[in-house]
Amino acid sequence: MIVVFGATGFTGRLCVQALRDLGVTDVVLGGRSRSSLLALSAETGFRHRVADATDSQSLRELVRGAQVVISCAGPFARFGEPVVSAALHARAHFLDTTGEQAYMMRVVERYHGVAVLAKVAVVNAHAFEFALGSCAASLLAEMHPELDTLHVFNRVAGVRNIAASRGTLKSGLGALAAPGYERKGGVLVPRGVSPLPRKVRFPDDGSVEYAVPFPGGEAIHLAKQHPQLKHVSTNLVVPRALAAPLMAAWSLKSVYKRAYDRGLLRDIEARIDQGSEGPDEAVRRQQAFKVLALGSVGGRRGTERRVLVSGIDPYGITARCVAVGARWLRTKEAQSTGVVDTASAFGAREFLEALAPYGVRVTVER
Repeated sequence: MIVVFGATGFTGRLCVQALRDLGVTDVVLGGRSRSSLLALSAETGFRHRVADATDSQSLRELVRGAQVVISCAGPFARFGEPVVSAALHARAHFLDTTGEQAYMMRVVERYHGVAVLAKVAVVNAHAFEFALGSCAASLLAEMHPELDTLHVFNRVAGVRNIAASRGTLKSGLGALAAPGYERKGGVLVPRGVSPLPRKVRFPDDGSVEYAVPFPGGEAIHLAKQHPQLKHVSTNLVVPRALAAPLMAAWSLKSVYKRAYDRGLLRDIEARIDQGSEGPDEAVRRQQAFKVLALGSVGGRRGTERRVLVSGIDPYGITARCVAVGARWLRTKEAQSTGVVDTASAFGAREFLEALAPYGVRVTVER
């Protein structure tokens, strides 16, 4: 049985549909709204159970009998951990769609040992950017074990045309208030003030882009599988005109955090809640994405190697990642247990191949 918590939200519905497309039938829908669950249950034929992330007993009832638990309910800094805890209590594998690095770090610290003892995989950030970044980076490190420096760059339609869901926007507000980390000299350290964005060349078209910090799971997890990687970061490609202002905003993170902690951004959250739930399929299919893993020896340009993963429809690919991963965990053993990344749980090459039918392409620079 596969449980989807947050099933009636924007990403949750896409994940439920992706499970149906794979022919998975033993699915339980979970969430707070009984009426929304009843409607989705009638539409899909799946069972449902009402549960709230603030009620641990309801979560335990939700995941009772589950082999895999999927969580699509963010912001994960607020609602993620209770679902992880409930899944581990049920000795079930766990996947979520977070993009919040601070939450990922807490899950590693608090639940890795429990997950290892339970012989289950807890896979945070199993969504298009960090799942694909994990696989691209791991694949590059496997091909070139001499590399000690690896930076991942995420690009969505140049960012200009990005349309995000309410959940993504609200998670992003919270994530901006948390410190961001990268790996330097083999150690996780705060990504400090930097006046300049990073420049990066994409191998498919030779374009040179500008990127700002986008802290992710790669700095947390990659060195476990590839200890030779001493320097790891994740970055978001933005239009050149926005790069310098965004770097300035990054440098003012402490000011933003104080405003967030004091509730001064609640009006922004309220406006987000009044907006559309998320982009429709026609808009999503116009959103092209690229995830580039760029490796080198000591950052020297002549040693650079690249793996590029590309496709369209980031939210749709997130749903495919979740559905493929959940079915995999239900029918086969995870390659690694504990709190792990996508590449460690499924194998980088194998998982990217599983996404090929959905238009995900892998380009290896020779």
